This record gives sequence, C-alpha cells and structure tokens, in this order.
Amino acid sequence: MAIYLSLTTRPERLISPHFEKVYNSLKNQTIPFKKLIINLSVKEFTYNIPQYLYNNDVILNETDICGPCAKLLGSIDIIPPNSIVIILDDDIVMRNNFIKSLYHSYLLNPNKVSSHFINDRPNFKEVNGFGGYVFNINVLRNIKQFYNTMPECCIKIDDTWISWCIKKLNIEVVNTIVKDPWNYVLDIPNTDPHPDWYELGKHTDRDNLIKEMLRILG
Repeated sequence: MAIYLSLTTRPERLISPHFEKVYNSLKNQTIPFKKLIINLSVKEFTYNIPQYLYNNDVILNETDICGPCAKLLGSIDIIPPNSIVIILDDDIVMRNNFIKSLYHSYLLNPNKVSSHFINDRPNFKEVNGFGGYVFNINVLRNIKQFYNTMPECCIKIDDTWISWCIKKLNIEVVNTIVKDPWNYVLDIPNTDPHPDWYELGKHTDRDNLIKEMLRILG
C-alpha cells in the first residue's frame, strides 16, 4: 500500500535551508514514502520553488485551498484510493522512524486516525500536525465538504478544526504506538535552530480562537 506524505508551506519557508533539512529527514526514513505532496496555496502566495524539489518523489500541488488546512484538504482529491496518508507540518525535522511509527500504528487501526500527539477537546480528540498523523484516504475522503462553511476563526487553528471534521465523519482518533514521540520520533535538536518566522502556535491567540470555534460549531 503506497504511503503519501502531505504538507503545506509558506514562500519564505519553502526557500529556506531549514525546509531542505526537513525534506532530507523525510528522505532518510527506514520506510520510504511514495510521494511527498507539497500543497501550494496559489490564491494566497507566489512561490519560488527550490531546484532540489523538482524530482520524481515530490508533487508540487497548486491548490485553491487557503490556510494551513491545505496540508490535508489540498491533496485530498489527488491521492489514489486506499492509499496511506501522513499529514505533517513543514518545520519539524524527523528521526528516521517517523514513517515507521505511523505506519505500524496505522496497521493496528486502519479505520481510525492515529496521531503522535492528541489534545482532548470537548466531544472530540484533536490531532497535532507538528507530530504527524496517519489514516487511509478512504476514511477521510469526504472531509473537504466542510471547507466551504469553515468559520473564519478556524483558519489559524487548523488541527482543531480538522479534528472537529473528523469527529463529524464519525472517525475515531487514537494515539500511535510510540510512548514518547517527542524524544523518539521528532528530531528536536535539529528542529530548534530554525529561522525566526511566523508560527501559528506562538503568534496566534489559539485559546480564544478555539473557544469561538466551539461556540459556533459546538
């Protein structure tokens, strides 16, 4: 079964040496991926593509989906049926067991979404893109239907909104098999020196945005 990695990024990140380091960590996995899909939100940004990304391992996917949720919704229509999908962020360097951990977790729960990190929210469990999560494309194929009615407050809290959508599809979110992914999957020493750029986790009022989302969507 083919494994597709999917993420989105901003122009300043795509051209940075740090993104190349992230890419190299994905190429160095013990279990290889079939394609890395980089979703480019062309309604928002103009991108300069580094030359090393023009290769058979990468799909540079131009999408009308805007915001961080493009990491999932941007590629949902181009991934073949029954494929394994791993969603990840664009700034975390991974150890070489990243795909292996998610793949083995998927095999135990093929009809669920397995996430390295989970937050408990009222009525649903929240995946965390920075650590990666995995599912079969057939399970979440219909998630894009929620995009047209996504409240504006959800644009910068994509993981929370995506998790609400997963719950609406009656799909369960479970932890992966790794007990300490922070230390055994994420390569934090190589991640921390990244450039000082805009980050959703640090530069948005996530608590109030989440409260507003829960008030609107329930």
